[in-house]
Amino acid sequence: MVRLLPLLVSTLLAVSPAAAQPPQGGAARAARLIARGDAFLASGDRGSAIGYFREAIQANPLAAEAYRRLGEAYRDRGSLGDARTILEAGLTRVPEDAALWMALARTLVALGEPEDAARAVRSLLARDPGNAEALRLRASLARERGAWSEALTAHRALIASGVLEPDELAEARRYEQALRLLARPLDPLSAPRACEGSPVRRALARCR
Repeated sequence: MVRLLPLLVSTLLAVSPAAAQPPQGGAARAARLIARGDAFLASGDRGSAIGYFREAIQANPLAAEAYRRLGEAYRDRGSLGDARTILEAGLTRVPEDAALWMALARTLVALGEPEDAARAVRSLLARDPGNAEALRLRASLARERGAWSEALTAHRALIASGVLEPDELAEARRYEQALRLLARPLDPLSAPRACEGSPVRRALARCR
């Protein structure tokens, strides 16, 4: 028996993005199918929900929400490989969708692929540098991988974003202080001569 997921993905990828526009009424139909799938998820029927999310993608190949819902439904039932496949297929269609990138990154973390997860987060941040959720995950992944300089960069961006609650801001600043020591050999702002540079460099390095 042919599995439906590979057939769905191969069909989607065989169609060029220019030809992937939904038929008339396809976007509205996809929205209705997603809503039905959500209702089945809420009732605990993940299998039926997956079927509706698949139909939504077929109705509208550009329905980013359908790819995300389907990928997360696979992930939640433990089908991590299928989740990755569908989320990556969605990103070939709608590469600008932040929620899809985050869903893929979290799936890659669950798969035990932190380097791939970090690349997914960086891809999102290249499109949306101020995405706080992505910055948080980038910082967390970098700390876990021992990538101190990258973690320091992410924490500085979070602090500068202005979106953190007071408790989060205090925590981010504590991490930044610790990471400045860990990343000192690689971080030009933490290097010994950082306070001998321009006023901007001195300000960033918090020189006194």
